[in-house]
Amino acid sequence: MRSLTYLIIAILLIIAQSTLGVLFKIGSVKPDFVLVLVLCVALIKGESIGAGYGLIIGLIEDIVYGKFLGFNALIKFLTGYFVGYGTRDLFKGPVVFTMGFVFVGTILYNLLFLTACLLFTPEYKMGIFLPQVAYSALYNALIGPAMYGAVLRLEKVLNYYFVTKY
Repeated sequence: MRSLTYLIIAILLIIAQSTLGVLFKIGSVKPDFVLVLVLCVALIKGESIGAGYGLIIGLIEDIVYGKFLGFNALIKFLTGYFVGYGTRDLFKGPVVFTMGFVFVGTILYNLLFLTACLLFTPEYKMGIFLPQVAYSALYNALIGPAMYGAVLRLEKVLNYYFVTKY
């Protein structure tokens, strides 16, 4: 049931990102709600859940608007794993830490994306890409604490109904 809940939330975020993302656009940078959700799940649940969730969400994104099946899945899988593994034993309480983890996770995601693009499509242009990485990471870091708080509240509700109560 927990996986189904997260899957429904991810699908709703993919729909919101592709339709309402234009409303949240600042300049040429849009927030990546799905990536922030994967990063927050990896922060809370650890590397295996973060990697699995990144893989599933990446596959859904590839099906919806990807050129290659598995491209986003691989990158979100690796990002979820590395962020979950790197923050395994760290204290994640204050908002500044969450913002920092989401900022670093977004930069990691973009670096993995850039590396994969350069490996698979050599004609990819880096000049436009690099300034947007910092803006995207900053934007995602600003929405990260709200998403982190929502995922924590969802985890408490799911733990109450499916672990504690029954």
